Amino acid sequence: MDQQIPIENKKSFWRNESVLVCGMLVFYGVCILGLVGAVIWGLGQRSRRIAANATSTAFAVATQEVRATATAAARITEQADYEIVETFSTNSEHWEYGAQNSEYWTGSKVIANGVYIWNVDKVKKTFISRQGFYRGKSSKDFDVYVDTKIVEGNPGEVCTGLLFRTTLRGWQNGTYAFSLCNNSYFEINYRDIAGWESISGWQYSDVIHPSDWNRIEVNARGDHFTLRINHAVVFEFTDDRQPEGGLGMFIGIKEENPAVVWFDNFGYQPVR
Repeated sequence: MDQQIPIENKKSFWRNESVLVCGMLVFYGVCILGLVGAVIWGLGQRSRRIAANATSTAFAVATQEVRATATAAARITEQADYEIVETFSTNSEHWEYGAQNSEYWTGSKVIANGVYIWNVDKVKKTFISRQGFYRGKSSKDFDVYVDTKIVEGNPGEVCTGLLFRTTLRGWQNGTYAFSLCNNSYFEINYRDIAGWESISGWQYSDVIHPSDWNRIEVNARGDHFTLRINHAVVFEFTDDRQPEGGLGMFIGIKEENPAVVWFDNFGYQPVR
């Protein structure tokens, strides 16, 4: 027959088993609580790092924006002191105006409501039309800017900009051209009797407002040129082919579709 465990021994056995189970439960409970605490601590640390990084990034962005705003404000203050600032409230600088009818286009140039408006009603063939600045007959070192807005025109088909260091023998014989188009691309070219030569190639810039006002600016010092759009430097180059020349504004139409371009706030400052 099987030997029976005494009653006292059975109680002791179950008591020991209970203690062991409770001990294991306590142990696992402590482990689980520790794990949960570690996870919570890790998440807290991660949140603090993310918050710190976000704060640092936000501070850096804010600092950059403040600097950009301060730079733009400084440029605006500087430009307010230009020798000539044409606001187009009148035609004080003798800009061409009236009906236009050439082999390239028909339309009009009008000064109204403080804006110089070029209405291109019909495009006969791809063209560039310019308007010279009569006071800048031959400039060497200078700063010049103009605000321009392409009001109508298919994206990428209408461009506007500044001509500078244009030879007095005609722009086809030597000039630099800073073009901005209504697809957020710009280009710097040189033109002479041999034709057009791209200096920069077409470049995209997110500082361009395709359907709003843009300020185009050129700073010329000897053979070095700095070009800005909306107060941001977008290109610099060195070229000695045109040591001096005139200034002007222009529009360029690539397709046979109507367009409207506005100009405002033409500023000119000779540097002597």
